[in-house]
Amino acid sequence: MLPLGKCFLTRLRNDFPMLVFTPLLNEMALFIGALLAAVIILVAGETNYSTQSAFTAKLTTGLNAALDKNTRIVFDSVLTSVGNDYNPKDGRFTTSISGTYVFSLSLMSQYSSSSTAFGCLYKNDVEQICVWSNGNSAHEMSSNTITVKLKKGDVVEVALKAGRNYALHNYGQAGYCSFTGFLLYPEESLLEKLLKTIDTLSK
Repeated sequence: MLPLGKCFLTRLRNDFPMLVFTPLLNEMALFIGALLAAVIILVAGETNYSTQSAFTAKLTTGLNAALDKNTRIVFDSVLTSVGNDYNPKDGRFTTSISGTYVFSLSLMSQYSSSSTAFGCLYKNDVEQICVWSNGNSAHEMSSNTITVKLKKGDVVEVALKAGRNYALHNYGQAGYCSFTGFLLYPEESLLEKLLKTIDTLSK
């Protein structure tokens, strides 16, 4: 082996000469490794590793609609809460984990020929789906379900539509009106994307 400054001339087993910049390669490897470690630590610090979010809440009182504006439905009794993203004090679900969610809404109308349960689910104040139950001569219960993509900080809530004849029925803890949501799968994190890129490049 012949020294050539910062490089060495060596021969492979098949006797083909090859220049190996050993010190330079070592320095580059250390630099890249340190840089990669710093990026991973930075991304990891900004990544929420939790992948669980679910709730079911029910209404424990009846509710009559306002005439001039929608009324947010506050499902005040929480049966299940994983992640504490649903607030039973204001009826809002605030997303803590970006991803794809499933929400289900069930409403029951009052027993009246002129009463209807008409409520809608909103994402950031934009109407997504609605439930309509007509109380003509009987209590009627209807449900609706949606799959929706949410970003961290997005708000999902349910409101009873404004109108003279819109109302909800409930009796005690029966839970005829309920609101359920859960995280179907989380959005891929920056760290996961970085690790996948590293894995791809290493192959």
